[in-house]
Amino acid sequence: METIEQTFKSETKTIKFLMRAFFFLIHLAIMTEIVDNPKFKLGVRLAFFLWFAKPYYKTIKHRYYTYWTFSVILFFYLLYKVYEQYYVLNNDHIAILYILATVILVFKMYILSSPLYYPQISWWEYDFRYRDDLKISVKSNENEFSARLTDLRRQAGCVAMFEDLKLGEEILVNAALDEDNVLLRCIVMSKRRDVIGRPLIYGVQFKFDSKSNKKRYVSLERLWKKQKNSKRKMKFAHV
Repeated sequence: METIEQTFKSETKTIKFLMRAFFFLIHLAIMTEIVDNPKFKLGVRLAFFLWFAKPYYKTIKHRYYTYWTFSVILFFYLLYKVYEQYYVLNNDHIAILYILATVILVFKMYILSSPLYYPQISWWEYDFRYRDDLKISVKSNENEFSARLTDLRRQAGCVAMFEDLKLGEEILVNAALDEDNVLLRCIVMSKRRDVIGRPLIYGVQFKFDSKSNKKRYVSLERLWKKQKNSKRKMKFAHV
């Protein structure tokens, strides 16, 4: 059976392949446009996308959130090109290339929307009392640390803490659920520090090697949603 670490590495390779396929299709589409109707602006556009591939890849490699800005702009640009080539210029063969590029872009965005890569952050919420996070404790080996769960989606989570953990390390997450505790085992899959002096951000994948683990995860999701709703009500109660 494939381990969590192997699955993550396989997913990372898939992302790199999708990046190459995405820009290959865009370059091919523009070159086909040039063959059909040579124009100077098409040459400039091709040169731009040849240059743009590197900084766009860097946003993924370093987990910059500008990746989402670039991706949304690219998405609407591709939609426009599909419309232009299919309905205005009647170039069905070029439109298909842009459609394929759009599908790859959306699929890649879906994979990267996981907390393992890009955890959701409440950057607009300046008051920590209302931020979407949950107080937890993390047990690593024989040590136990205070931490916060700042994202929980797609059977993965984001843990913020000051202590240094190793990639691939198995940890135990303990969250309070009413009068009980929810204990879940996780594997540390990614690690980042956005600002010096702030907590380290860990992307963790929950282990589901038994039915009881899955039930505990469902309980944690319920606690997470309950906490978010409670904070939202408390915030608007003061408005």
